[in-house]
Amino acid sequence: MLQTVAIMGPARFGVPLTQALSAPLLGRLEARGASVARQISACAAIRLAHTTATAALFVLVLAGGLQEYRDFYDSLAGKLPLLPQGQGAALAFMGIGLLAWAAFASTVQVLVYLRGLRRWPREEPATLAQAAPDTQDEAIRAYDPRTVALSAAVAFCLLLASTAAPLLAAAAAWLALAWAFVRGDRDVLPAGIAIAVTLAAGVLVFALFGGAGIGLALRRASRAGLLVLVATWLRSAAGASGLREVSRRALGRLRRLPAVPEASRVLDELGSGRQLGGAARSIVDAARGVPRRPLPLLDTVLAWVAAESVRFRPSPAALPLPLRVRARDVALVVSALAPALALLGARG
Repeated sequence: MLQTVAIMGPARFGVPLTQALSAPLLGRLEARGASVARQISACAAIRLAHTTATAALFVLVLAGGLQEYRDFYDSLAGKLPLLPQGQGAALAFMGIGLLAWAAFASTVQVLVYLRGLRRWPREEPATLAQAAPDTQDEAIRAYDPRTVALSAAVAFCLLLASTAAPLLAAAAAWLALAWAFVRGDRDVLPAGIAIAVTLAAGVLVFALFGGAGIGLALRRASRAGLLVLVATWLRSAAGASGLREVSRRALGRLRRLPAVPEASRVLDELGSGRQLGGAARSIVDAARGVPRRPLPLLDTVLAWVAAESVRFRPSPAALPLPLRVRARDVALVVSALAPALALLGARG
């Protein structure tokens, strides 16, 4: 989740965060003999809360506000028979959709989990070698990953504040300079660009269909794309180990909260993102020759999950990165504030 959020931005919290919140709870309920209906209800409550917050973020921030969502809904309702119009109908339509999705997705999730648990191998292999130390990423980078993360957060907040053309232009200029001066991993850029274009196109279509003018629609689409590219730059500039170090230190400040110490320990054991590539290739190999029908594919994936879990051994805990804020780090954070001048000028 850490790797993908750093490329896609907060939108990527959706699926993995819901699973991360509900999976431990479902495991405990199953261990206590809770009924399937109770497990589905607990899972649906978590999913509904999260999807409601996500929908609110999209409507109020990316789409431009409740009025814009109402305009989009009224435009859709005007083309379909029997759909009522108005703000109340628009909100009811969204609420029904969220409830339906929570019920359907939670039912599928619980049934899949139960199928996987009941087919889980009962015997562990006799011996397994410990994973080799993680050496993938990274020499100490030119910039402290904490200041890189802070700069990205500043740019992200400024983009959320407005769609004014001067702000968008200033933010785009800052991002281009940040890419040029802060050396990082370039391999994340193609994925980031593809995701940015996809999200921007979706926001553009939504805005145009809802009756927004072409200028406003383009500004909203540009902001959506820039939000993704800022997150992609964060992953590139901070690196995988830098992001883990920032997350580890953030979790360390929250150790009094339930489950946070365990989360911090698991984060230390996961190793680098390099392991994800081998896992992805292995699931593709496992699915070859499997009939393209839901249950055979599901059972193949569940068997792969069990095999990966058995094979996995935590990497030796990496030593904390030696971090130090220097003048260049301060300059980076200050430069991220520069687009705020364009925002103030536009409002003035």
